[in-house]
Amino acid sequence: MSTCLERFFCPNKPVCSSGRRATFYYPGGGSYSGYWLCNKHQGWGVKKTAKRTCQYFFGKKHPEGQLIYEGDWVMNKRQGVGSMLRKRGTEVQLIYSGRWYDDMKCGEGKQFYSDGCVYFGKWIKNRRHGLGIQWYNDGNIYAGEWETDFRHGLGVMFYANGNRYEGHFARGYKNGEGVFYHMHTGQIQKGMWENDNLKTSVVQDEPKIRCNTVITSYPIPRNYLKYPNEIMRKLFEMHKAFSNKPHRRFNDRVSLAFIHHHRQYASCEERFASPTIVDLYPRAEFGCTCDCENVARNETNISQI
Repeated sequence: MSTCLERFFCPNKPVCSSGRRATFYYPGGGSYSGYWLCNKHQGWGVKKTAKRTCQYFFGKKHPEGQLIYEGDWVMNKRQGVGSMLRKRGTEVQLIYSGRWYDDMKCGEGKQFYSDGCVYFGKWIKNRRHGLGIQWYNDGNIYAGEWETDFRHGLGVMFYANGNRYEGHFARGYKNGEGVFYHMHTGQIQKGMWENDNLKTSVVQDEPKIRCNTVITSYPIPRNYLKYPNEIMRKLFEMHKAFSNKPHRRFNDRVSLAFIHHHRQYASCEERFASPTIVDLYPRAEFGCTCDCENVARNETNISQI
């Protein structure tokens, strides 16, 4: 009643909505149910996006379903503990469950990817950053350090065939010093890696870790070197400088994601933008059915004449 009287005597004064309200439906689609503070989401609430069909995107894109967020809000931003779900018809799939800050995943949380991978660990600005473990869809498991959504630092990679790698990672690849355990042959390989490529290593037989009882067909021959440790140390130092790679910055990740997301519109760009008829995309292989390429060549030839 007080709100109605306030609107009657002060029609130009904005009304400040606070407290628990029923479901609020947005004009463009979607809804929100929960607590408000000065016309902003504050406290616990559930927000749903609009339901889209392929006709909304003119048949060029199929929507991935309706997104639903259940959790804490602070001044219209997701902050605290919450879960993000995707709803397709009657099917509800959990995408992320954990902590949020400033409308982004930040803190400890668990992410379920569409390809079957699962990650549990630390997040910063929607990116895996810190200690975490990820289960891949091919059976591999990685446990270790992450930086800006890449495996970076010390970590252990457990392969589905039983092998294991322990050592340094950089930008998602094995970089630096590490030890690879060949569990089926019973061999331990210690070496230097660069972008998943082994540069130099030393291998030794270890029957205690061998999974197969049959003796390996490729045994390690006896070492006849007089100073093997000095030779390996020089080889390791030779490749150590190439394995030290800095982590990618957050801005680089944002730029790369933006480029890959808008790469589908590259077919609309002008392929020949200079009088020298330089093909800007020589290996693009766009599925263009019109004669825009021939028109561009003819116009360039006429301008040169």
